[in-house]
Amino acid sequence: MFPKCLRFMPEPNLPPLIIYDNETLPVNMNPQQVVNIDSIREQLPELPCVKRTRLVEKYGIRNEHSFTLVNEDGLVQFYEHIVEQTQASPKKVIGWVINDFLALLKQDNFKVHQSPISPTDMSEVLNLLENRLISSSVAKQVLVELWKGDGKTATQIVELKELGLIKDQKKLEQICQGVIEDHPTEVSEIRQGNWKVINKLIGQVQRATHGRTSPTLVKSILEKKLS
Repeated sequence: MFPKCLRFMPEPNLPPLIIYDNETLPVNMNPQQVVNIDSIREQLPELPCVKRTRLVEKYGIRNEHSFTLVNEDGLVQFYEHIVEQTQASPKKVIGWVINDFLALLKQDNFKVHQSPISPTDMSEVLNLLENRLISSSVAKQVLVELWKGDGKTATQIVELKELGLIKDQKKLEQICQGVIEDHPTEVSEIRQGNWKVINKLIGQVQRATHGRTSPTLVKSILEKKLS
């Protein structure tokens, strides 16, 4: 037994602390005069493990990608802002953020908040790609140009540098025919049944057009000419 002098004595200046949640909070009680544990929980920042789970479940991305987003300060917000503004799927967006945007950050040892490319810039590039106005290789070129931070938008860069997809079918067929004539060895292999070599010809067309063609369309034209 403790001696009476050591027993607990109420502090008259401190009122009793009664903790409530949303279900037990009295109707007429002033929320500012009580401790509502649910309200406090809502104000807490999202824990990393909870954030990773949310990203995987909401956007369908890989678990390892969620770790990359969470571990890079500001990258989750950057990614989610792009997803909100672009027509591209969250899975496509994560590829561009993880593979291309992070590569640009690392080359200059930048943090996300130092990036000259904003989520809006990135969204515009992906929208151009989704609308088949540029190719994926051109999209990478545009990101490099945006990284220079000279104030031009993605659309302006595409127009000024004439990077839009070539949609003239006859022009594409002429380019493909030229590549076929310049690569007789590869053509011979393809006609002998080795159709994997066609990827080399597609690459040559892409090089000739500076990436301004759709690989799918080019493949279709080449297959038609070589069959």
